[in-house]
Amino acid sequence: MPNNTLPSQNSLTGKNSSEELKIDLVKWASENSSLLEILIDAYCVVDLANNIVAVNTAFTVLCGESDRKIGKNPHFNNFIKTELCPGRCPTIQVITSEKSLRLDEVSATTKLDQNLKLTISGVPVFSDTHELLGCLLTLRDVTAESKLQIKYDEKKNDAITDGLTHLYNKVFTEECLSKLLKGSLRTKKPLTVMMGDIDHFKHVNDTFGHLAGDHVLSSVAHILQETIRDSDIAGRFGGEEFVVILSNTPQAGALIFAERFRKLLESTQITFEGKHIPITISLGTSTFIPESVIQLDNPEEKGKQMVGECDIALYPSKADGRNKTTQFEAIKTEKGIDPTTTKK
Repeated sequence: MPNNTLPSQNSLTGKNSSEELKIDLVKWASENSSLLEILIDAYCVVDLANNIVAVNTAFTVLCGESDRKIGKNPHFNNFIKTELCPGRCPTIQVITSEKSLRLDEVSATTKLDQNLKLTISGVPVFSDTHELLGCLLTLRDVTAESKLQIKYDEKKNDAITDGLTHLYNKVFTEECLSKLLKGSLRTKKPLTVMMGDIDHFKHVNDTFGHLAGDHVLSSVAHILQETIRDSDIAGRFGGEEFVVILSNTPQAGALIFAERFRKLLESTQITFEGKHIPITISLGTSTFIPESVIQLDNPEEKGKQMVGECDIALYPSKADGRNKTTQFEAIKTEKGIDPTTTKK
């Protein structure tokens, strides 16, 4: 088999017609048929006009057509239609670039299957005089593997998210907090935890029903998800409590974010079965300043401590009329507020 991975120095010189090039390509496929047949994947040899000149049995099985049918109307797109066609058909990519190609999980359709996932690999085919003749494509059906991966991802997602709000669950949020605390110490960038508790949520359930309460929870979660950055983590801690981990966020930035979210929720019209449900939220924050810490021996405990500080900060927010933000660092003992006895 000639060295067909070398780039062509003068691809279309030396031959007077594409037909002559095609003859040479058919000859190449015939001479190397015994080597090509050991390929387990479907393969086809395609000329410069995107016409198939040779296939193996696996290719006919994949596209659901006979050798005879392929020979009668041999254009590649007649048998395998991919999401890349027509402008970026894999054969065109290989021929125009004269380089090897690999495309993973390409969506494709054939006579037999409208929802295929293929891994397509291609190499250009050159003559002994380094003229580009066409390309060799191999096509692997990875549909089953792709579906298994989707199921695995869904199962994994179910294990770390809350079914109602689709935010992360408490366990996964706490794991993220531990990791982000270690990263904060390493980068010397502050990190803030914010806890939110929906005001008078029991009243919502009692007045509008539990289905309305579920709708409120999912609506608040959606607004929260739309408000945070990609680098932030939002989780549901159970009931009507939410926790957000704000990376690279100092105390001042935490207050700005919390107030923006609080005001946005207050002004949002949440409606269930034609009834408007007014919603507000009380917030508490705690900020980790890495410059003040030499090392973090137990990031899990530190994370739990910060969540506890947010919970403590929530008490003054509730006691002061609700729909407010309180930062743990700003709580003043001289106000006479006992955060351990004040009820939410």
